[in-house]
Amino acid sequence: MLKGFKYRLASILILAAVTFAVYYGSLGNGFVYDDAEQVLRNKWITDIRYLPAIFTSHTFAFAEGSYQAISYRPLFMAFYMLEYSLFGLNAWGWHLVNIILHAVNAVLVFLVLSRLLGREREGFAAYLPALAGALIFAALPVNSEVVSWIGCVPELLYTSLALSAFYLYIGAEGSQGILSRLLPALLFFLAVFTKETAVLLPVFLFAYDSAKGTKPFLSMGRLIRYLPFVIAGAVYICLKMGLLGHVAAPEKLHTNLKGTDYLINAFPLFTGYLKALLLPINDYPLQLFRPAASFAGVDVLVSVSIISALAIIIFLARKKLDPLFFLGLAFIVIPLLPALYAPAISRTPFADRYLYFPSIGLGLITALSFRKILSARGALIPALVLLIFATAVYSVWARQRSFFWKDDRTLWARALEGSSSNYLALHSIGYMDLKEGRTDAAVTGLREALRLNNGSYYPDPTMLLLTRKVLAAAYHRNGFLKEAASEYSEVLRVEPEDAVAGFNLGTIYEGQGHTNDAMELYSKAILFAKNPALSREIRIRLGDNYSRMGQKAEAAANYEEALRLSPGDPSLINRLKVVGGGN
Repeated sequence: MLKGFKYRLASILILAAVTFAVYYGSLGNGFVYDDAEQVLRNKWITDIRYLPAIFTSHTFAFAEGSYQAISYRPLFMAFYMLEYSLFGLNAWGWHLVNIILHAVNAVLVFLVLSRLLGREREGFAAYLPALAGALIFAALPVNSEVVSWIGCVPELLYTSLALSAFYLYIGAEGSQGILSRLLPALLFFLAVFTKETAVLLPVFLFAYDSAKGTKPFLSMGRLIRYLPFVIAGAVYICLKMGLLGHVAAPEKLHTNLKGTDYLINAFPLFTGYLKALLLPINDYPLQLFRPAASFAGVDVLVSVSIISALAIIIFLARKKLDPLFFLGLAFIVIPLLPALYAPAISRTPFADRYLYFPSIGLGLITALSFRKILSARGALIPALVLLIFATAVYSVWARQRSFFWKDDRTLWARALEGSSSNYLALHSIGYMDLKEGRTDAAVTGLREALRLNNGSYYPDPTMLLLTRKVLAAAYHRNGFLKEAASEYSEVLRVEPEDAVAGFNLGTIYEGQGHTNDAMELYSKAILFAKNPALSREIRIRLGDNYSRMGQKAEAAANYEEALRLSPGDPSLINRLKVVGGGN
């Protein structure tokens, strides 16, 4: 017993050391991409008084209408609140938490695999298959996105909770204790409040029971074991339905795609995930969705052929395969099925983070393969050399990929490496160029982003509008007033309530002497302006123009509104005196 504990402890320490050796460099990474919205501009995580809002609203309700009410993950947001209380906005602390959670998950994978495989040998060799599977999980390059990006905390958390629930479930087999039956269901209940994908856990429990050959197939005993999980899942779904009004996303991003289009594109997406899981060559972050138009497309035909060939091989070899192989297969395939719907709600539907939980399945298959190798005489040393080599290669690869998420510019540059026609990456780099004062580079990049988007098979209207807004600002700042006016006009044609575009176009017209046109734009913009600073500037412009036209009462009314937004402003007080307003 003591020796077994010693070997388990040694395995845990090895996994922790490998995880930190691979990812300690990510402590220098910053907040990137969605982190700006989820962390830097998220008022909910700054004060415990927002906890009721977190548990009674959709995940991104803090952004005040900017996002669809798609997800309900209150525990993930509460966890962000905890991280904020510990580290503030010091990114290294948030990255440290990600590394620790990944190390915990690697240990949980080891414990689960140890329990699944049992011990067929003596000494440290008895734990080597489980350690091999957990090491592959810990060092797998495709997992670098989850560990290196703060925004992937939901993946890490739900995996920790779901794995803990699974470990306790398989350990409680034969137990009659109430706690041993209810604790896994409680962890499952917490997991679904972290990320919806956790709702699939009962499927893995069923797959485990089937792999173990529990008879009869659907006995009353098995149904009773599943009942707490069914109740927990039903409670979560009812809560989500009650708060959000739906279970799945109510709106689709790619409105041109129909049901058959999602089916067609599921095949290349799925094979792409299998490739990235094993060998993520040419696997770049934030790649745009390039839909296949029919089953006759080359990508679709190749994908269907690969999937069919794998299915046939597995079917023919089914009697020779360990039943746990099919459990590993379930861990890989089942969590990917919801991800195949991602084209409906995301312009970058292929994401490495969707492979984090499936990589547990690869770990199980690796462990089974390692156990098979060790069964041969004299195979221990060659097997260890192979494991060390594979872990070293994967570790170096994962460490290099972790720096993809160093900062926004690095991230989008990597995305652009994956495809030079990635208009989302060009837009994002152009926006950063504009903020950093590189207006010439911003104009060049944004114009190219606009051209590529317009020329794509399915132009993205949301990104077209956003790119026009940023391009208009870049033109304006660069002094290209004619081009800026053209872009602002196009923005207002699509979105007439855009107060910023209306105000900026008004300033251009005013500078050109078209006062009436400018006043009309200011008058419309003030109706939609939500930002106090913008409202103040519009009021001042209106007041100045009314003053020049001799309409002192109207000028005074606008100056007073501006003064209400910035009390005590001496320039406004002076303006009011000039037009005879104020007290």
